[in-house]
Amino acid sequence: MIKKKTLTLYIFIILATCLIAFALWKFRPSKISTLSIGAILPMTGSGAQYGEEVRRGVEIAIEEINRNAGIKGIPMKMALEDSATDPKTAAFAFEKLTSTKKIQVIITEVSGVVLALAPKANEKKVILFNVGAQNPEIRKAGPYVFSNINDATVESKLLAEFAFNKLGFRKAAVLFADVAYGEGARSIFSDSFRKLGGSIVAETSFREDGLDFRAQIIEVKKANPEVVYLPGHTKDMAKVLKQAFEMGFRPQWLSYTAFEGEDILRIARNAAEGVIYTSMSLEYENAPFLVKQFIDEFKNKYSIDPGIYSATGYDATLLIAKAIVSTTNDATQIREYFLSMAPFEGASGITKFLPNGAVEKSLIYKIVRDGKFVIFDRSANIERSAF
Repeated sequence: MIKKKTLTLYIFIILATCLIAFALWKFRPSKISTLSIGAILPMTGSGAQYGEEVRRGVEIAIEEINRNAGIKGIPMKMALEDSATDPKTAAFAFEKLTSTKKIQVIITEVSGVVLALAPKANEKKVILFNVGAQNPEIRKAGPYVFSNINDATVESKLLAEFAFNKLGFRKAAVLFADVAYGEGARSIFSDSFRKLGGSIVAETSFREDGLDFRAQIIEVKKANPEVVYLPGHTKDMAKVLKQAFEMGFRPQWLSYTAFEGEDILRIARNAAEGVIYTSMSLEYENAPFLVKQFIDEFKNKYSIDPGIYSATGYDATLLIAKAIVSTTNDATQIREYFLSMAPFEGASGITKFLPNGAVEKSLIYKIVRDGKFVIFDRSANIERSAF
């Protein structure tokens, strides 16, 4: 009888041990050794500068997160794919990240890429987090698309109002990149300027990553505008300004967030003097702690000042981490968190998502003066209450 009881006890202990071991194996923290977020960025192609900026910002954020025990004790990492600034290439990258790696959140940029991936993201219920594209159609792209950068609906409209009301111009032209974001910026600026009573005397497009823009410049010059709005990639805008200056065409130029980049100062040089553009603020003076921390860490790591796309990439990564900590690594729950979260004061300004996933952030006006990007007029800065 004793032996029978002992045997029964042994069997019970073995079964209990097996059940506990199975439970620990199934729910062990080490089952997920790292938590990956996706990134489909233009590491090559005409938008390569912006892809590199975002990559650096995301890396800074991930390093911070992992120094603070990761996400629920799990380290975070970035699964990076090159979009090559091409929607078709980006689509292959999207399938790889979502089907093979089962990634729930993807950071991306470039208007054509975002608009091409949006239907796929909505169908698969994967968060597509835009940190750089500004085509106004993105705010209509669907329930799983979020942006933490103003689109052309905000910037181009305000630039038109600024040109008409603040600078007093009545004849404007638009010289724009012949792609999704350029067309969106042109449409909003021209419509807004006309509604104010101004005249659009020329609308001329140029091919991205071109070498010679003189034909387009001649066309705009013949129309004799007082002010020209120039939305395009930084390197293209620099070449346009340089060639226009050499041709003696020197109107008041206006541009938007993407204008501020080293290519402007390196290629355009004195031809960039006096260009006024809108930007989200990365001022160090009087900045909140998080902005100063980001700028300091960025400069320590890369020995250069961060650009705005590094800041939006950094903020996006921190927001994704906060969402996962507050919910789970499930896109549907992350989406619900984004739509209900309190305003997030990050390196790129305050992020509070509208119901359509867009944002309307405060902007400042900046100008190139003495070879530097500086504040144009503090009294003209655009506060969030203006929207």
